Amino acid sequence: MNIISNFVFRQSICLSTRHLLINSRTYKSNLSYDKLFPNSKSLDILSGPITAPTNESTGKDKFNGFIPTDKLDITHRHARGPGGQHVNKTLSGVEIRFHIDSATWIPDWIKPRFRDMYQSRINRDGYFIIFSDETRHRLLNQAQCLDRIRALIRDASIIPKGLSEEERKTIEQR
Repeated sequence: MNIISNFVFRQSICLSTRHLLINSRTYKSNLSYDKLFPNSKSLDILSGPITAPTNESTGKDKFNGFIPTDKLDITHRHARGPGGQHVNKTLSGVEIRFHIDSATWIPDWIKPRFRDMYQSRINRDGYFIIFSDETRHRLLNQAQCLDRIRALIRDASIIPKGLSEEERKTIEQR
């Protein structure tokens, strides 16, 4: 009798656990976007594919800040430095590389200046390489790499001002 009641008890626990798992997929918190903003159309943005902004709004020869992640070679590896078991088990470090000449999202006039400014980060094959392992989270490290790439491209797009005639004269007098 004891074995039968034990079996029935286990089956009832399994059924209730299965019921909880099925119902937890449809559960929505009171703080979910659907309940907070029921008539909002901004949620449709998240469901569709992400497209690059057009250059007409920013100018054809300017970098608009959009970096297509499908054109990047993103690899994950172990982070460097001390940290114990977490560092040894997880691949939280992110390395991003892309070929400069085939990067269509960088305007052509920026590429030579970018290549000159950051020669130490470019390998023989023409790939720009950047690495981040500052946080414990892979996604944050990837976002940090993308922000660095964006900032470096913007730095390369700044054209230095030439010297004025007065500045040239003062330099010649020295």
